[in-house]
Amino acid sequence: MIKPYYQDTYAAIYLGNCLEIMPELEAIDLVVTSPPYNNWRNKRTQASRASYWERTNITYKSYSDKMSDQEYRQWQIKIINSCLAILKETGTICYNHKDQIYNFQVTSPLEWILESNATYRQRITWNRGGMQAYNPIRFYRVEEDIYILGRNTSYKWNKDCAKYLSIWEINPSPKEGHPASFPSEIPKRCIKAFTHNNDLVLDPFMGSGTTLVAAKELGRKAIGIDIEEKYCEIAVNRIEKAIKRDRMSFHFDRKEKKRGEIWN
Repeated sequence: MIKPYYQDTYAAIYLGNCLEIMPELEAIDLVVTSPPYNNWRNKRTQASRASYWERTNITYKSYSDKMSDQEYRQWQIKIINSCLAILKETGTICYNHKDQIYNFQVTSPLEWILESNATYRQRITWNRGGMQAYNPIRFYRVEEDIYILGRNTSYKWNKDCAKYLSIWEINPSPKEGHPASFPSEIPKRCIKAFTHNNDLVLDPFMGSGTTLVAAKELGRKAIGIDIEEKYCEIAVNRIEKAIKRDRMSFHFDRKEKKRGEIWN
């Protein structure tokens, strides 16, 4: 059994390759994740200035995010199938990705999703409200997608979350020490929609731990995996801060309750 990099009552973090770690995990209720996009070739069609590249593209600490199209496609199919293998029958995968554009041609993540073993249920459009473009040659893109996948068509669902609709207008978040962190509202909506209290949430590309913090704040347990120790450290710090905030809030509520009892 692989030893966690960090573990407490609410969360466990593993440092390493998610394809090697996931088979060791217990059954999962929900996967919320956003893998590296393999968009290294964009640099050929954009300005050569290093400052522009750093500002508009994702650069990881040590992971190169540089694969051939076919290699990346097969890797993503393996990722989805590995998530599916440990997903409960009523579980869901929320897979954040976007179209890949190269040489004026678009490749949709749906192409490899349909090659996986997952059941494709729905696509949510995330309107980021902004774009990253230079010398535009097409309509500005302001969206990414969240693909809703699962084992079958019977799954855990909280119908009150239908109010979010299929287009989510959520501004990007500060980077939180990671070049591609998504806003906490995304995992929060997914967690509210597809889990109940104390259910287990997994993010195999955890990054700075946004999914884990969201799960903690909503009363769920979570597991995160990342290949970069730097990001594991950031995630641990964020989780510990969330635990500290909870304790402070608990003590404040108790004091207020006692004060009310005195006045009553």
